[in-house]
Amino acid sequence: MKTFLSLILFSLGGLQAAEPLKLLFAGSSSMYWNDLPREVATVVDGKIVGGLGRKVVPEAIGRSGSDIRVYLDPGFNRYEYGVKPGQSFLDKIGEEKPDIVAMMVVCRFIMGDDDPAGGGKAHADAVTRYCEAIRAAGGEPMFYEMGWGKVEREAEGRRRIFDLAVKNKIRLYAPCSSAWARVYAEKPDLALQDPKDSSHPGDAGHFLNLACFYAALTGESPVSKLPRTFHVWPHGKYEADAAKLAALQPDAYQARMARWMFKHMAMNQTGTLDEETATYLETVAWETWLDISRRLQAR
Repeated sequence: MKTFLSLILFSLGGLQAAEPLKLLFAGSSSMYWNDLPREVATVVDGKIVGGLGRKVVPEAIGRSGSDIRVYLDPGFNRYEYGVKPGQSFLDKIGEEKPDIVAMMVVCRFIMGDDDPAGGGKAHADAVTRYCEAIRAAGGEPMFYEMGWGKVEREAEGRRRIFDLAVKNKIRLYAPCSSAWARVYAEKPDLALQDPKDSSHPGDAGHFLNLACFYAALTGESPVSKLPRTFHVWPHGKYEADAAKLAALQPDAYQARMARWMFKHMAMNQTGTLDEETATYLETVAWETWLDISRRLQAR
């Protein structure tokens, strides 16, 4: 599997090992929650297929609550993070040439939510446009399959996302929603979200997503590879701790994000999973990625 990925990852390995690999995430809150881009970069640093030994530098672009299709709206300038004044998503890709762009491709958006015309075509068409632009700039597009619902409509969204991946010849695919669906079926009492927050990944859901990205970017099993104690954000509504907020020294990734996120970052909270649960989630991520990767190759 790793050999296959090495062949399709264009020229990542052709650059000098000392040159950082730019990993850009595009999306909304379930993309940046728990500082996901930074946490993904940490666990795959130096391990990305085609870029072994290269430091991974994460960045994020987007806005809360929005489908990434809106970046194509005429005159859109309501980004909350990730762009310079007057710069668009397509401008950023063309000018900064990220090596990998992980786009949040969302079940409910591809099913038509937030689509003025309905049907989800606008989401699919925008993702296709972005894939073309990323490749034209010398990068590789990646799908962050997202959707935390449990209904059949969510399952149909995953099928449409897979078909869109086939259409766009996607080989970097983090099957997060598919992995969540398997956990829902096998261990319905394992909470992937916090009771206070039904919109974003909870501690276990975040860990599962990290494992999916690890498999997709390294081509290796994440089993026993991820830390059992990891960075998370607080759950539910709460008042910022003024002292902690004042003492926050954001790292390079955090410093580029919206300032309102600092209250989450300042709490310096961690989540911890027991070994049995962590191993189970890592195994689900690995087996889910293997299945989807083989299906993508077969198409």
